Amino acid sequence: MILIAAIAVGVFAGIALLNYVRGIEDDVYADAQPVSVLIAGEDIPEGTTAAEALAMMESTDIPLEIRPATFIPVDGTDEIAGLVALGPIPKNQIIVRGLFVDPTVAQASFKDQIPSGLVAVTLQISQNAAVGGYLQPGDEVNMLVTHDLGCGTGAEEEAEERPDEEEGATSPEPDPSGLQALDEEAYCTLTQPARYFYQRVEILAIGARQTLQPGETSEAIITPQGGPITFMVPNEAAQLLASLDPESIHLTLLPEDYQAEPQKALTIELMEGPTPAEIPDCLTAYGPAGFIAGDATATVNEDDETASAHYSCELLWEE
Repeated sequence: MILIAAIAVGVFAGIALLNYVRGIEDDVYADAQPVSVLIAGEDIPEGTTAAEALAMMESTDIPLEIRPATFIPVDGTDEIAGLVALGPIPKNQIIVRGLFVDPTVAQASFKDQIPSGLVAVTLQISQNAAVGGYLQPGDEVNMLVTHDLGCGTGAEEEAEERPDEEEGATSPEPDPSGLQALDEEAYCTLTQPARYFYQRVEILAIGARQTLQPGETSEAIITPQGGPITFMVPNEAAQLLASLDPESIHLTLLPEDYQAEPQKALTIELMEGPTPAEIPDCLTAYGPAGFIAGDATATVNEDDETASAHYSCELLWEE
């Protein structure tokens, strides 16, 4: 009887131990069960829209025990639609809630829109001088500045105010700017010569309008609007811009394919010479052939090897 009882106790203990071990194994396997999650397949930059980021993500299996509670299911990406990445998302990062936020939250501070190394500077430029007010934040412009020392300005007044020069008196030194006032017989049309000051300056904001942030869209009809214009430039450029008279600044809007090239300043000879319409090889602002859609390059006549430039008349600046 004692032997039978011992055997029974042993069998019971063995069964209990086996059940205990199996319970532990079940718990371990349950935690290790693979589940699918989204991870960043590559580094996702800050501000990337969810639509763009999804193309940079991939699905992978991880143990259930290490899956974050805030994970975004593979089939639940609709919840981040219209959002943008709050910050950089490194490769292999599990995609969880909070990594993507509303665009207005991502750009809560105006300074966040200024890239490192640049500053924002604002100029009060008239609506007419700012392409009639059709500029938008994000546009690039060229800056023209006009001079008030153009030909035909002040020559007669200076002659009346200046006393008769004594015989043998030396002539005054020429104006180093090259924009001397011409005598009253000069045939002058360009009375306020303009020069290019900067090319490809980016507009950050106009009045209260700011550049659209990632994920934002606007279907508003473009209508003329004025207001102070805020530019993004390096510190040195901001210092120069602040030194200009805002009333002398004129802006030109650039197309997407614009390439910056050195620009030539107007000369005295040009200002007192014929107008483009009086030069047979110019005639129009686009060259003698007028505006030709899609043709913005210089063509060469093989017979006489002379160039005819469309969209400009370089002959005006020839020496």
